[in-house]
Amino acid sequence: MDMSIRFPNLDINLGHIAKSVSVFGFDLRIYGMLIAAGMLLGILFIELQARRQNQNPNLYLGMTIVSLIGGLIGARLYYVAFSWDTFSGQSWKAVCDIRNGGLAIYGGIFAGALFGLIFCRIFRLSFGRMADISCIGLLIGQIIGIWGNFFNRASFGEYTESLFAMQIPVDAVRASEITKTMQDNLKTVNGSVYIQVHPLFFYEFVWCLLLLIVLLIYSRRKKYQGEIFTRYLAGYGLGKIAIEWLRTDALYIPHTKIPVSLPVSVVLFVVCAVMATTRRILSKKREAIRRRRREESYGTEEKHSRSYEDMQHYESVQDEFRDILSGVDQKADRTDTKEEPEQKDQKTSETAEQQNKQQSGSSEMPGDQQEAGQTD
Repeated sequence: MDMSIRFPNLDINLGHIAKSVSVFGFDLRIYGMLIAAGMLLGILFIELQARRQNQNPNLYLGMTIVSLIGGLIGARLYYVAFSWDTFSGQSWKAVCDIRNGGLAIYGGIFAGALFGLIFCRIFRLSFGRMADISCIGLLIGQIIGIWGNFFNRASFGEYTESLFAMQIPVDAVRASEITKTMQDNLKTVNGSVYIQVHPLFFYEFVWCLLLLIVLLIYSRRKKYQGEIFTRYLAGYGLGKIAIEWLRTDALYIPHTKIPVSLPVSVVLFVVCAVMATTRRILSKKREAIRRRRREESYGTEEKHSRSYEDMQHYESVQDEFRDILSGVDQKADRTDTKEEPEQKDQKTSETAEQQNKQQSGSSEMPGDQQEAGQTD
């Protein structure tokens, strides 16, 4: 089997891109290895970010593990449910075998979020706060894991002549994935026949990388818990609308030719975008009201503090007048104490004069009587 992949308009020819590697006699799919590497790096980011925000990293680790388990189950069930014609009649072992792919991202996101919400409810944690950090780790895992589709020759679009057109050998893909347009535009290079298609995995990689940068910048200005998670869902849904529109190996709604992820992406983008925008506006209004109330309360406290200072000033003036009045009383007391000895001296001198007068009067009376006797 020809294992080459070519990008003719970029003049890139990759001669041998294996789907698996052998380790101690065991074949390990590169798809699964990249998914695992993305998970580990995502968990590492979540742990570091939790420590940076002074939160308990063990709780984030517990929620991440629970969400990953639920996400894997949900991703597989979503894929199997919309590919039941392929898995009908097969054993449970074949249904559970994910080494060759068969995981749907939306099933993983929805089931992982549900398991994470249950975890937060049990431990009474804020799901919005934890989801804001966890969705960044999930996005990192997606950026790495999406390259598994490159090695699996999956997630490609219709025929194209664009700059990023990718050529895949016909015998490397399932015959059901080759459309009539691809069949009409087969390319033959060195005796090998190729289909020439859109590399949708690369488009999704670029979109997720841009979304990661935007969310990291936006996380510093979030207005409510859960805003980053909501905007992640809206942004990812917007990118998936274009990708699912071009995809030919998509999962379809039964008995239709409508990719099931297309309406899901539209609904996800519209609902989450409206929700995030509305809640942000309301949060800004509440913040403005709280700011105005704080200013009013500050102004009231300032008035009270001024009146208290005035009251203290008034009390200090009263004290000053009290001191002045007490000083006057003390001076009056001193004056009274000075006047009392003088009055006593005056009274003493008056009594002495009266006594002298009485003595002089009594001494004069016998002499007169003698003169009168002699006359008689």
